[in-house]
Amino acid sequence: MDKRRLNEEIGARVRRRREVLGYTREQIAERANISVQFLFDIEKGKKSMTAMTIVNLAEALSVSIDFWLLGAEQNDGRYGVEEKKERQSAKWEQMFLLLLPEQRELAEEMLRLFVRGVSMSGKAKNH
Repeated sequence: MDKRRLNEEIGARVRRRREVLGYTREQIAERANISVQFLFDIEKGKKSMTAMTIVNLAEALSVSIDFWLLGAEQNDGRYGVEEKKERQSAKWEQMFLLLLPEQRELAEEMLRLFVRGVSMSGKAKNH
C-alpha cells in the first residue's frame, strides 16, 4: 500500500469515529492538541501524522492506536471479543446520533430503567 492510500484510509477512520461520537473538528483538534486545519487535512488523507499525533487522536476519540493503523475491517477477528464490543458500541453510538437532543435524553432514561430492571430481575433469580 502506498503512503497516499494509507493516509486516506486512516483519515477516513478518524472522520468516521469523530462523527459517530458526535464531535466537531474543533472539539477533537483541541483535545488532540492539533489545529483544526491539520485535523481537516488528516481526515482528507492529505497529511501524515507523527506518533504523538496518532496517540493524541486515539485518546481524544477513545480508540486504540492499532485501529488507526489497521482499521477494524482489516483485523480479521484477531481481536475477538474486544473487537466485537467496539463494533457493537459504534452501532449504538450511530443509532443514538440519529436522535434529536430531547429524544436522546428520553432514550438514556429508558435505557437506565431497562438496565435497572434487568439487574433487579437477575438478582431476584439468583436468590
